[in-house]
This record gives sequence, C-alpha cells and structure tokens, in this order.
Amino acid sequence: MRPPRALYVPFELGRPFGAPNEPEFQRRVLIDALKLLERSDGPLIEDFNEMPPNNNASNDEIDKWICPVNFNIAAKDISDIEALAIDLKQEIALLHPWYRESIKKFNGRRLDGLTDFSPEEIVDLLVGFLKNPLIESFLADKPIGRALKLAADDLKHFYFQSAMARPKNISDGQLGDWFYEKTLAGRLLIQLRFLCLEHESEELNLIGRTHFVPNAMLKHI
Repeated sequence: MRPPRALYVPFELGRPFGAPNEPEFQRRVLIDALKLLERSDGPLIEDFNEMPPNNNASNDEIDKWICPVNFNIAAKDISDIEALAIDLKQEIALLHPWYRESIKKFNGRRLDGLTDFSPEEIVDLLVGFLKNPLIESFLADKPIGRALKLAADDLKHFYFQSAMARPKNISDGQLGDWFYEKTLAGRLLIQLRFLCLEHESEELNLIGRTHFVPNAMLKHI
C-alpha cells in the first residue's frame, strides 16, 4: 500500500498494540507510531522490535496443544531442492485429512483461497523460484513479488487450517511456532525470505523483509 509512514509490529493478529491490560507497553507502541510523524523520508515502514509481555497462557497450557501430525523433519536436508519438493508433498498428503476435518469443523470457512493453486502446485511454484530467482511471475496480472506472497500465504494457511482441526484452542503464536519450527513448509518460507533479501530487485527485498516470516517468528531463523 506504500503508506507515508507505518509501524510494523510483531504481535498476534487482532492485537495491534500487543498484550491486553498492559497500558505502559501499549503507550510505548503508540508513541513510537506517533514519532513517525516527525519523519519526512517516507514512504517508510519502521520495525517495532519489542515483544509484548507474555500474559496469554502458562507453559502448561501451551503444551496441551499438539499438532495432529508429527513430521519428524530434524534430519531433512533442504539444500536438495528436488528432494525438498517431494518431502513437502508428502507432508501435505499427511495434512489433507485434517484440512478436510477443519473445513467441516468451521462450517466450510477457509483460511486459504488467495490463489487457485493446490498446495502441491504451490510447492512446485515456490521451489521453482528457489531454483531460478529470475523466473517470470506465475500470476499473469501480478508481479513476481506479489505472486510469491499470495502463494506462500496460501500454503501457510493450508497448514494452519489443518492444525486447527484439533479440538484445543490454539493461538496465532502457537501456530507460528509450530509452522516455522516443525514443518518443511516453514523452512521453505524461511529460505524464500533469505533469497528475496539477497535479490537484486528492491520489490523482492521488501517482500522478503515484510512477508514470509513475521517478525515475531524470526527466532526460528
């Protein structure tokens, strides 16, 4: 959107000021945002690098949620791009039953659907970019950066939808920890971030910095 000034915050969705019932912390967020009005070098996106106090749940409560599928990816070598695509599709195949269960649980509501591609097709498209960062956009009406962002979001949302089939409530932070720490899809998005940050395109540099891996999840890098 290229706003004149924006403060990028690493908080859960729906909490633009961070944790509830933390007025001093929320005040610091607001002051940092207002200070951007003093800047005249925009459009700009400034990072807010402080995490909110963790008053959402105890460690015991967090540990109660367990993803329905254990991928056991510790030994996977993601430098082999061809093998990565195969392993990712196997991961997706394990999630499909839980994805369908989640769709039923939420009366047909879906998190994904930004593109018309299946998760398997998205894997091929994103892995194709890893192979050749100079490829043209695979969405005819959108530049490559936007196409990568939409495809990556759709893949991530497929995983999130599948994980939500479990009866226990799960926070956005827990979903992110699971996705970036326990899945090959999370590792793929981390690799996309690195590649975009090193790309000669300024558009892809920005996409790499602001998408793929939220600031709150950079601890997994």
